[in-house]
Amino acid sequence: MRVGLALGGGGARGFAHIGVLEVLEQEGISIDVISGTSMGAVVGALYAQEKNVEFVKEKIFSFIDRPIIKELEEKFTSSQEDEELKNPRLRKTLLFVKEIYLWNIRLVKKWLVDYKPFEILFKEVFGDSTFSDCKIPFVCMATDLVAGKEVYLEEGLLWEALLASTALPGVFPPLKLNERFLVDGGVLASLPCESLVRKKVDFITAVNLERTRRIRFLKSSMNMLLSVDEMRHGKLVEIACSKADFLFEPDTLDFGWTDFSRIYEIIDKGRQEAQDKVGELKKKLRYRRFFPFLK
Repeated sequence: MRVGLALGGGGARGFAHIGVLEVLEQEGISIDVISGTSMGAVVGALYAQEKNVEFVKEKIFSFIDRPIIKELEEKFTSSQEDEELKNPRLRKTLLFVKEIYLWNIRLVKKWLVDYKPFEILFKEVFGDSTFSDCKIPFVCMATDLVAGKEVYLEEGLLWEALLASTALPGVFPPLKLNERFLVDGGVLASLPCESLVRKKVDFITAVNLERTRRIRFLKSSMNMLLSVDEMRHGKLVEIACSKADFLFEPDTLDFGWTDFSRIYEIIDKGRQEAQDKVGELKKKLRYRRFFPFLK
């Protein structure tokens, strides 16, 4: 029986995948195919290379303290939003400033962060490794910005595919690859179960990091737009989750997508969720092996 593992996106929350993989490895649960979106693709690619969670940790910890990562965390910190919720007067002012900033910056800049330093970082971490070098077959999810459809990357250089899969629109520029302009796979599939369906695996285990839609103050046009987009996104996640045979959902709601400095806490959330549910997963896997025709 072929078991597939889908690792969802979520920025720094994606470090929870490491905790889940740690438990799966300790329990001897073998993975035959991995698919990943955004940070899930980064963690998934590292694990697919060596089938060793310690290798994943070593690589992740090697770049988490880099100045470029610190800068990203500072630039998009959630601390201001926390203040909004505590202070109504400050909230109103910040909402106005955010709207003016966002509407004006789009007139002069196509994206907020230069991808070049990240290209250097990805090349350093993955080198010349290709999909064919992976010990576990790996599928990287991205989105074709022009065609408006999901893209399943399974060949070529890993670092290129991962740079595309993590290119959050508006924050990072799209990656031009084989005449396509590719951005974050989470635009259409933050939980890449469909890619495993296409690979015809027998059992899909997924790690979803988008459990609950946030409640926003609907007192500004920008927040209304964000709320509508979150509803759309939530429905896509719901559809993706329905394709999984088993679901891990680490409690990462208290972490922002750039909370990279909280990596140990986030890994622990993934570990806790996997420890709580691994017994149930084993039962389902045994049942499917004995009754493969029943889903």
